[in-house]
Amino acid sequence: MEELRVQRLPLSTRAEAEHEKARFEEALGKTRTELLALASRLGDLIEGRQLIDAHILLVDDPILKRDVHRRISEGMLNAEYAVSQVLSEVIERFESMKDPYTRERSADVRDVGRRIINQLVGAEKEALMKLDMPVVIVARELDPSVTAGLRKDQVLGFATDEGGSTSHTAILARSLGIPAVVALREAAETVQPRQMVIVDGIHGRVIIDPEPDEILYYTELGKRYREAQAALARKSDTPVATSDGRPVELAANIEFSQEAEAAKNCGARGIGLFRTEFLRLLTPDADDEEVQYKAYSHVVKTLAPYPVIIRTLDLGGDKFLGTPGLHERNPFLGYRAIRICLDRPEIFKRQLRAIMRASADGDARLLIPLVSEVSQVVATRGLLAGISADLTSDGIPHNPHMPVGIMVETPAAAIGIDLFLPHVDFVSIGTNDLTQYTLAVDRGSPYVARLFDSMHPAVLRQIASVVQACHEAGKWAGVCGQMAAEPLSVPLLLGMGVDELSVSLSQIPDIREMIGIIDTSMARDLAGRALELPSASEVRSLVRTAIAGRFPGILIDGDGAGG
Repeated sequence: MEELRVQRLPLSTRAEAEHEKARFEEALGKTRTELLALASRLGDLIEGRQLIDAHILLVDDPILKRDVHRRISEGMLNAEYAVSQVLSEVIERFESMKDPYTRERSADVRDVGRRIINQLVGAEKEALMKLDMPVVIVARELDPSVTAGLRKDQVLGFATDEGGSTSHTAILARSLGIPAVVALREAAETVQPRQMVIVDGIHGRVIIDPEPDEILYYTELGKRYREAQAALARKSDTPVATSDGRPVELAANIEFSQEAEAAKNCGARGIGLFRTEFLRLLTPDADDEEVQYKAYSHVVKTLAPYPVIIRTLDLGGDKFLGTPGLHERNPFLGYRAIRICLDRPEIFKRQLRAIMRASADGDARLLIPLVSEVSQVVATRGLLAGISADLTSDGIPHNPHMPVGIMVETPAAAIGIDLFLPHVDFVSIGTNDLTQYTLAVDRGSPYVARLFDSMHPAVLRQIASVVQACHEAGKWAGVCGQMAAEPLSVPLLLGMGVDELSVSLSQIPDIREMIGIIDTSMARDLAGRALELPSASEVRSLVRTAIAGRFPGILIDGDGAGG
């Protein structure tokens, strides 16, 4: 990766190699201290502290240390070059993934790499920390940890050529309340110093040298947005329920165990999706049972007595590489998730053991992704039964009746849900993949991504039929895909009877607000009418009209290309 390239300096003696290892260890220590100092300046910014905790995890990762030490010793290379090579390989793995959210995690690895290398080469700290007047920042890219350290009174907004709306940089911008627009491609070259710039993070627009009427319009727009966000913040401690008193379970999606405290503090009633593949951030073979158990147990204990739904490894496809050297023409339809896990029982059983052990510490539940065959659920339950017997024999505490659910992400699971229900305790609908497979749209393709819309009637009808079948069987159904985090979708999901919504931490306030302005009869009526409409655009228009004046329109206006 260009940003991590440094000079290669071959070593002559083993003594020099040991010296380089010592320099590397010292740089890690200084980087950790630097990150801790940054974390202390973030106060109660939840997302910022989460990010720094994740970066400290990278710095402390024993596999990173092992691999860099190996590069120094075996290749007789200087520390800077060894770090750049190890982390560049990790970044390449991330950037080869199709899913935008997963792909953009490469920015976090690059960020940490820059900090370590800066310590090794003695580079000057970022000038952004020394701003003496309010500015709009226009840059090719901003590291997430740099964004976390920005002061809202000094940075009025920022625009970058790189990144995406699901990158940590964009998410942090939303949390800081700083308008941001990303993925502009040529903004850094187009905008000149001291030009007036308007950054519209709601609609994803950057206006250079605006006209007087544009300045007036955006001044009023900013005022309305601040008023809407303040109103939402005042309601953060209230129970989550519809306007007629129907309780709704609003849970959080997380990637790292360190996010558990933040989820609890922001009012999440449990974890609806713990993406365990992110524990393997730096290497695909970081599957030690004890490491996994400690991570799962921490989340389960922190969120007790609320449930924590732990998804088994979702490798391959648009996420982490399943098999080195395996190249598939369409990985979304290929070797991924439960298909890989059942073919690798030793790796899979270590994860299942770790999850079952964590079930002794609270309400842990297991979620199987990408099921398309009942046999996949039966096989997983068979492994769990064997593991439970072994744990019992060894006197290790666990819940032998830990709830097991499936993700409904394929039309096969949705259409055949009645075949699966006798074998599961609950269902979580993953609307991202369900939409992709139903509409035959690769959401990562620039040519057809515009056709990706979870409000398509074919998707809505599958969701409705799955929820109905679950309730008839006495099972609950939740939604953990991006659709649950779209305010306009919430009335439809509640109207179809969805029991739980699980969203990212930063989206909880908006979804809580939408739930609170809906009554059950209104939601059922909207869902019933939406299921008869022929297009997603008409469904959106229906919902928008129904909630007009009741939910802050500015929060659902536009397509959210920015922060």
